[in-house]
Parts: sequence; structure tokens; C-alpha cells
Amino acid sequence: MCKKVIHLTACILVLGLAGASAARAADPNLVGWWPLNEGSGTTVNDLSGRGTGGTINNPNGGLGVDGSVWLQDTERGMVLSFNGVNGTGACVLAGTIPAMDLKNDFTWMFWCKQDVSQGFTSSTGGNDVILGNRYGGTTAPLQFIKFTPTNFEWYNGDNTNFINYPDIPSGVWVHNATVKRGTTLTYYRNGIEVLSIQLTKTVDANPFYMGADGFNGVQEAWCGSLSDVRLYNKALTRLEVLAAMKNVARVDMEIAYALVPPVLDGEVDEVWAAASTHSFIPLADPADGSGTWKVLYDANNLYVLVDVTDDSLKNDSASAWQDDSVEVYFDGGNTKLTTPLSGDDHQYTFGWGASDIQGTNITGYTQGIEQAQATTATGWRIEIKMPWQSIQGKAPQPRDLIGIDCYYNDDDDGGDTREHKMLTFTSVEGWNDASQWATAILAGLPEPVDPGTTGLAAQYAFENDVKDSSGKGNDGMIMGTPTWIDGAQGKALEFHGLGVSGGGGDYVMCAPSASLDITGPIALSLWIRPGADDPEGKGTETAPMAKALSTASPSWSYQVRYGWGSPKPYMAFTFNSSPRAWVYVGQKLTKDEWSHIACSHDGTTLKCYLNGIERDSTPMGKITSSPAPILIGSDGWGCDWIGGIDEVAVYNRALSAGEILYLAGFRAAAAK
Repeated sequence: MCKKVIHLTACILVLGLAGASAARAADPNLVGWWPLNEGSGTTVNDLSGRGTGGTINNPNGGLGVDGSVWLQDTERGMVLSFNGVNGTGACVLAGTIPAMDLKNDFTWMFWCKQDVSQGFTSSTGGNDVILGNRYGGTTAPLQFIKFTPTNFEWYNGDNTNFINYPDIPSGVWVHNATVKRGTTLTYYRNGIEVLSIQLTKTVDANPFYMGADGFNGVQEAWCGSLSDVRLYNKALTRLEVLAAMKNVARVDMEIAYALVPPVLDGEVDEVWAAASTHSFIPLADPADGSGTWKVLYDANNLYVLVDVTDDSLKNDSASAWQDDSVEVYFDGGNTKLTTPLSGDDHQYTFGWGASDIQGTNITGYTQGIEQAQATTATGWRIEIKMPWQSIQGKAPQPRDLIGIDCYYNDDDDGGDTREHKMLTFTSVEGWNDASQWATAILAGLPEPVDPGTTGLAAQYAFENDVKDSSGKGNDGMIMGTPTWIDGAQGKALEFHGLGVSGGGGDYVMCAPSASLDITGPIALSLWIRPGADDPEGKGTETAPMAKALSTASPSWSYQVRYGWGSPKPYMAFTFNSSPRAWVYVGQKLTKDEWSHIACSHDGTTLKCYLNGIERDSTPMGKITSSPAPILIGSDGWGCDWIGGIDEVAVYNRALSAGEILYLAGFRAAAAK
């Protein structure tokens, strides 16, 4: 039995202190910025420059000494607290929320630590106001905007515009942000996008409160602590949300966590799909000099992949920087020191065709650093592994900031000259000035989440039978003569693709049913093992699954397939929507090797995953209903699968990235 279960490296998430700094110039898009760190008095200062200082009502209705609202917190320093008692609890009035139509944008964000352990009466339920109001609005019907422990509520006569995010946990600091961009409202928690909704209602100007609604006395009082509340009149990008969360001027990139370490061979493993791509500022002729680079990390190493386009490769000079070479810059802790290459600011130079590591001040900081290079059709590629213990002396924590950058030296004519240098994030040469390097944030560890049985419409484990284990009764029927084999998890079925040659075909038919005729949100998950290189010229990956039959009308709802009308030569999920939607795994799959593929559609966007990593996405609307059966091992037109299939699941809801990670065999290790 082959168990595809991978345990993620344990790390404890440490949220960075993000107290506001009055010394830094305020963003002109700030409508209000309340650090909430005064420590005494009944006024909270606004650092936005708008002059909207807040007034504390009931300053002895907090969680501090003798009921003070001011509380010294071990993580965030001085914060403002609320005891959650209606009538006598604390509440802050801080100006007015501007009227909101469906065009103007905004961002709200704040840190909160919900507290229900102090013995105060508090429901900490759906109506407690963390920020916003309940009794606002200038005309009927009732209108308000508010954050609660369970929802972000945008209300104008009905609750159709609520964001029902997972309940805010108690006892820990949580960063919350809601971004309105046009009619789309998106909620982020600790810098991670949780979900989005489409707004349909406008809202009048409203009074803005913290800790309770104060329109008619202290009502719907919340129990907990607040810190660093900010309101913007623009839709922040995710990187801007992360920068504000960390209280830095900017974040240029987020470094994804490597679910599995990349193989150091100069080739682009699938794990690199999780990394964002950054481009060099190209030369006038991109063929002469251009390229991209990516970064990943895990508990042990920082990984860098650089892909260079260079039509004339040279390595004949006394110094690497005078030849074609990649320079990687590292600034531990993102200290941004301006003194030349000081502290733990390091420059590493990797010359084309050279196996050594060259640089400026790297003595004692190269232990364990490795590289692998490959010459490409347009230039060369280098893959680098840099141990954390060598480059900064300690393992990182998720959400740590580091300084990092990458430059490229271009030598066209040989000899001890360098004709060009390509930079990335700045036009200022900063090889020995860490203040010029990019700021990066380490992504949080991916968290596998068991999807359970919620929304499960059909599940086929193929443990020596084709029964539906979802409880919905959608049992399959074996057609042809597939064989039982060891699978990705337990047993699996091997299909022989006889239909490709005009034979009867091997597949499993799951009869049509109302529970399988899904036209809205949907998710598909399965393990597949291609078993042929290219049967009759129709591609390694034919069609492992479909809800389709050539004689049905309409003939199909979706297919998991390769070829036959696909615009790209990769395994894909395609849906009968308007227009037809395609998402791809992005690479050829390996013969006789198990891969997990999945897709998820939330009603707006269709996403595709390979081995737990998102690979592609596209907008998609309603799926066409079809009376066709689900076929496992065929596309409904005789393009039958050659290879193994295991653990097929169909959901009538979207799955989160964490849930797909779980289905792909990843399990979270216990934190140590």
C-alpha cells in the first residue's frame, strides 16, 4: 500500500508587532489611523492627518487595572480594551464613515484580541461591534457597516451583503482587513485572503465607533483589545495589506513556503509554481539581457531560481562580476542598513559556468550554500539553496521580513569588462546598500484542512469496489475489464484505454442523479497515474473523468482531459459554461507516477491544482446542466484513460486551498 501523506514542517506562527509610528509620514489615502497606544486619558489620536481623534466613553469599562481601557499587552505594547458590558462598557466615537456607493473603494484594517475569560457578561456573538455601528444611516431602511466576531456586515435593509468569515478566535491577536474594490468586497485574515462577495447595496454616511455601538448608549458591546486601526479611501493590494500589517513602508514580494524542497538540478520543479515571478529591468534588446527570478523557503533553506535570457554567455574574467553572473543579496531581519554590506547584509555572486561562490563580505556565511546550473535555448538558469543558519544564524518564522534582491551582470564581448547590469526593484545601483534592496515577507505555513463530508456529493475510494462512500448512493458500475492495483492510497483501478482503438473501453459509470447535476460551486479531486507515452497520437493524458455522454442532451457538463480541443497540451479541467472554461495543471505528467489533480469553482472563479499547488485560474459562470452520467476513465466519446485512477471525489461546494492540500496527501505536523 502506497500512502501519499506528507507532513508539513512544524512552525509556530508569530505575528509581528505592528504598532503605528507617528514619525513616518501618513499615507495620503488614510482616512483615519488610530494606533490606540496613548496609555492614558480619554482621547485616541488620529495619525492620518485628517484630525479625526476619537473620544473614549466610559474609560473605566475596559480590561486594564481597575477597569481601565488602557492595557499593557505582552505582544503589542499599550492597547485599548473593552469589557463588553452594554451600558457601562467602553466605546470610542471617531468621526464618520463616508457614504459608500458601488464605485468608491476603501480598506479597513485592525488588530484585535477577543477576550471572553475576564468574567464580564458578553455574548461575543454576531451583533457585537468591534468596529463600525449598528444604528447608523440617515434614511430608512436601517443602514450600517460593522465588523463583528462572526461577520463583516454591509447592511441596507437586508443581510445579503454579509461576509460570513470564520469566527474570530479568542485569546490571540488577529489582523483583519476588508478591501472594497468596486463591487467586490474581500476579507483578509493575518494577510491571507479568506473570501470575497459582490456588493449590491449602497450605504449612507455613518458614525464610526470602536468596541460597541454608541449611537443610542453603549450597545452590542464587544469584549477584547484593539490596536492599530486604519481606514483607507482606496483598495489596497494584498502586498499593501501585508505592509500595513507589518507597519513597513512597503512589501515588494511574498516568499511562498515550499511544500517539498525543490530538487537542486537547475530545472523548474512543480513546487516553483507556488512562487511569485519577478523580472529584471530588461536591456534595450531583451534577447541581449532579460530574465526572471523566484524565491521559496522552508524551515531549513531559502531557495532562489533565476532564469536569464542572454544571447552571449561569457566567463573569462578575473572577477565574477565582470562576466555573466547572478548576484543575490540578503538582508536578515530587513534592517535596511545603509552602511556598506554591514551586519548580516550579504552579497553572493554566481558566475555562469562557475561552481564556486563569489562575493564581497561572505566569509563565514557560505556553509552549505549550493547551486546547480543549466544552459537553456535562450541563456541559462541557476537554482540556489541557501541555509538559514549560514546566512542569518537562525531559522525563520512565518511572517518574518527579510531584505532580498537579485541583479544580473551582462558581459557581451569577453575580457575584464561588464557591458550592462540589470536590476529588479529599483533603478538605483545598490549592491552595497541594503536600503535599496527589496522587502520580502515570508508566507505563513500552508495549513491542510480536512474537508470532511460537507458538500460531498460522491466519493470513490476504489478499495476493491466502486461504491459511493459519500452516503448519497451514487454507486458506480464497472464497464470493461479494468484491473485492481496498489494506488495512491490503498487500492486503485487501472484502465487500459481500449476505447482509443475502437474497443469496448474500460471505465466506471456512475448513473445520473440530482445530487450529481451540479451547476454552481463545485470541486473535483482525484489521483491519476498516466500509463502510456502517447497512445495513437492522442496524448499521454487522455481523459480520466467526465460528466459527459455523446448521446445525452446536453451532452456534457465537465471533463477532466488532455487534448481534443484543448488550447494547451496539458491535463486540464474544462466546463461547459459560457464561454467554455479551461484550467491546466501546467506541465506534462510523468508516466507511471501518481499525481493529485483537483479543481475548485466558487461560483465566480475556477482554480486548478497539481499536488496541492495552485497552477491556473479563470473566471467562470454557471455550469450547463446535463443528464449525462459521471464516467471515471472516459470522456464520453471513447477517448478512454490509460493508467491508474484513485480516490475520486465530487463536492457541490468550493474547496479551500487548505482542503485541497489535505486531499493531496499533506497533513499538518504538531507544533513543537
